[in-house]
Amino acid sequence: MNDEVYEQLAQVLGSLPYGFPRTESGVELLLLKKIFEPDEAALFCKLKLRRETSVEIAARTGLDAAELENSLTTMWARGLVDCDPGGERKRFGLVPWIVGIFELQQKRIDREFAKLHAKYIKSVGPYFLSPGPHMMQVLPIEKELKAEHHPMPYELASAIIERGRSFAVNDCICKKQMSLLGRECSMPREVCLAVSDTPGYFDNHPIVKRTITREDARDILRKAEEAGLVHMTGNTQKGHYFICNCCGCCCVQLMAARFGIPGTVNAHYYATIDPALCKNCGTCADKRCQVNAVEEGDGVRRVNRGRCIGCGLCVSTCPNDAIRLERRPEAEQVAPPEDEMDWYRQKARAQGIDITKYE
Repeated sequence: MNDEVYEQLAQVLGSLPYGFPRTESGVELLLLKKIFEPDEAALFCKLKLRRETSVEIAARTGLDAAELENSLTTMWARGLVDCDPGGERKRFGLVPWIVGIFELQQKRIDREFAKLHAKYIKSVGPYFLSPGPHMMQVLPIEKELKAEHHPMPYELASAIIERGRSFAVNDCICKKQMSLLGRECSMPREVCLAVSDTPGYFDNHPIVKRTITREDARDILRKAEEAGLVHMTGNTQKGHYFICNCCGCCCVQLMAARFGIPGTVNAHYYATIDPALCKNCGTCADKRCQVNAVEEGDGVRRVNRGRCIGCGLCVSTCPNDAIRLERRPEAEQVAPPEDEMDWYRQKARAQGIDITKYE
């Protein structure tokens, strides 16, 4: 019976827009058994992407509302379901494996989980870079943008912070995993920002490490830029609820870009190097670029546009002001989906998945 419920759980996760591909080794079932109890797996399969109260779920499933509230609140604290704690009653919903359950294992990840997940991603990683809207978009260093770039609000970290009314910070789950695997990164770890437009949203939140102020959030972004981390958020035009600050040695998206896989993130800009100003000092390539986009030229450096993600890290520290950001031509621009649900629908269409039963 236990194996059956985990098979069902894997099928539900696999039928969500971002998917949960199966492997020959079956490591994905070991992952699920590691963090889900059998009754939690069964309950997860009864939820929808659209968040519902326990009363609404009870009316739909015939289960007891009070028991649902207790069980789902416990699962939320374990990072196994989505939950909006704002409003009069909590609202619960499905959450994909990535971005979702994996990232929510902040307080539970251990070496066994890290090894299982690394094995899983090694087996199925290319699937998560499959066609459809990108999972993440890059937020460039804003001081390197010019008025003529006409940046959209969803391209600006400052706009996300200004819209927010409550803030929290977590350790980067990717850096945590690498540390548990014996490949610890030297970059700052407490850099994963959570944002909500609801005041007090993160008070007594079971997943976040600590709540912070708007100015704290701005300071974390500044320190991330100084350290050479790439700002990224969800690939939507509104409804952003996180800003990651990522490195090419731990982040799966940037690692893929680093190894030459194109189109891993939605990039709105690219860097160019003026050969007349470049002194070939190597600062951009050796200390700042997280995706190996800066290459050796004829006595100067040059940018490989196929790899560049337009983060601006190389621009901000060039000692000779030889680098600038350019907006990608309109033909290369891909407007993000409107919001999270629109992203789910577009991704589902690209994958040939019908998600109407989960809406």
